[in-house]
Amino acid sequence: MGLFDRLLRRTGAAQTPEALAPALLAHQAAQAGRDARALLDACAFVAVDTELTGFDPRRHALVSIGAVRLSGLSILPGASFYSLVRPPGAVPRDASLVHGLTASGLGDAPEEADVLAAFLDFVGDAILVGHHIDLDMGFLNAASRRCLGGPLVAPCIDTLRLAMAFEEKRLVAGGRAGEAESLDYSLPALCRRYGLPEFAAHDARADAVAAAYLFVLLARKCGRGRPLTLDGLWRAGRTWWR
Repeated sequence: MGLFDRLLRRTGAAQTPEALAPALLAHQAAQAGRDARALLDACAFVAVDTELTGFDPRRHALVSIGAVRLSGLSILPGASFYSLVRPPGAVPRDASLVHGLTASGLGDAPEEADVLAAFLDFVGDAILVGHHIDLDMGFLNAASRRCLGGPLVAPCIDTLRLAMAFEEKRLVAGGRAGEAESLDYSLPALCRRYGLPEFAAHDARADAVAAAYLFVLLARKCGRGRPLTLDGLWRAGRTWWR
C-alpha cells in the first residue's frame, strides 16, 4: 500500500455489496480512483458540520447536518446542504441549550437514513473538510452503519490539525515555539485571528461555511502562491489529514 493509500485510509471493515444500501454503493463508486497528484484546484471539497445530542456516537445522535461545496479552493455559495435530523431518542436539555434544537422541534424532521442518502449524493466525489472532523465523522459513520450498512469512504481533512500545524511552523520560525500549545484553536477564534468572516456558532450550516473559509486560507498559505497537489498538501503539514 502506497503513501497516499495509507493517507486516505478508509474507516471500518470492508462490506459485501449485498449488505450495503444503494446510496452507500453510489458513494463508494463516486469516491473511487482518487489521484494523489491532482492539483487542489482540480479537486472537489465539501466542508461539513453536524449538531448532536451529545458526544458519544454509541449513545447520542445527529440532529442536523450542514455542508457547503468547494471547487478547488473556491467556495460555491449556491451549492450548500442543510437538513435537520429526527434523532431516534431524546435530546438532552444541555444539548438543546447549545444548538437550540429540541425533540419537539425535530418531530417532523426527516429520519437519519433519508438525510444520509441525500448528504452522500451532495458529497459525490468530494473530499470532506471539517473542524475537529473526527467528531463529525464518528457520528456520520455510526449513523451510516446503522442505516446504510457501512461507513463513509470519503477522505477527510481536519482544519483543526491544519491550523495547529500552520501555527507551529509559524511560531517555530519566529523563535516562539512554546506559544503554539496555548493558542485558542476553536473555529470562531481562528476565524477572528485570520480576519475571516464570522458566523453564528453551533449552527451546522454556518460552521460548515466557516470551516470552508478556514480551509481555503490555510491551503493557500501552505501553497505559498504555487500550485499544490493533494499529496503536496499532506507533505506540507504531515498531521493535517486524519
